[in-house]
Amino acid sequence: MCLGAFLAPAALSAQTMIPFEQGGKWGYKNAQGEVIVEAKYAEASSAVDGYGLVARESDDDVLMWGVVTSDGAEALPLDYVYVDLCNEGIVAVYRGPVDDDSLYFDDGLWWFVDLADPGRDMGPRYSVVGPFVDGVAWVGSSFSKPVKRQMRVMPILDKKGKPTGEENIIFGVSQSFMLEDMFIPDDSGKVVIPDGEWTLVDRDGKAVTDPDRAYEAVGMFEDGLAWVKRGGLFGFINQQGEEVIPVIYPMVQDAPGSHPAALLMRPENGAVRWVMNGDGKTAWLNEKGEVVIDFTDSDGRVSVFDKVDESMWDY
Repeated sequence: MCLGAFLAPAALSAQTMIPFEQGGKWGYKNAQGEVIVEAKYAEASSAVDGYGLVARESDDDVLMWGVVTSDGAEALPLDYVYVDLCNEGIVAVYRGPVDDDSLYFDDGLWWFVDLADPGRDMGPRYSVVGPFVDGVAWVGSSFSKPVKRQMRVMPILDKKGKPTGEENIIFGVSQSFMLEDMFIPDDSGKVVIPDGEWTLVDRDGKAVTDPDRAYEAVGMFEDGLAWVKRGGLFGFINQQGEEVIPVIYPMVQDAPGSHPAALLMRPENGAVRWVMNGDGKTAWLNEKGEVVIDFTDSDGRVSVFDKVDESMWDY
């Protein structure tokens, strides 16, 4: 499954590349029930964009992962400790330690592989990477404390919607994907990603944002904007790496600790975000950094003295 416009093709490929088990091994069938990938793998994921994540058992009983296509070809050799985040034809691969239950990965390195050209080196290795969306991806390193990246799985439900006890391996990224989805929750069930050094990179592995002024924390792109944090303050960047809303605010929309505003701009009117200054006043800025509604004494409610185009708001 993929983000935005990629959601429909992913669903279609999942229907024509269906995992099946035979004799304790896994392969894939097409929608007509015909075997298209021989059942010879220790594990297999649901298909994403015509690719399946599969694993083999190594000599020391450790699973090694790779990627197969709907014609049975191995698009990526089964030589990685893990593979994840298939989107836009690019996957994230991992080599390093894995816990005894293979639930999370710690202290290893992640990097990207283009499935169309798996031999091409796409740049440096990182502590954490996010998925590619519209040609860019977040990469992180130098975290303030260890970050445990989890294997993403989804419970399989029966016809009554109850968990069967089995799980599907998640390979792609859904439309609702968040960076927090990759990490182990704490004892309270909350995911807290420690501050680190985050940079935006393109498909060639080149930095889109200044690596010498990395961000402490970042959010996912939505309507072309993502919140970013530096020096304890927040702002927004676009997918070209430009700080369209400067990183000068104590709090902004969607950042950790933010509250939902009473009024949010309709997406069809462009990317509009609220920001809060040190006095607790809220303003709304558009994707160019222009003021839509100036700072007002409120908790997200607009004063009767503010001029508001009601067609722009989502109540």
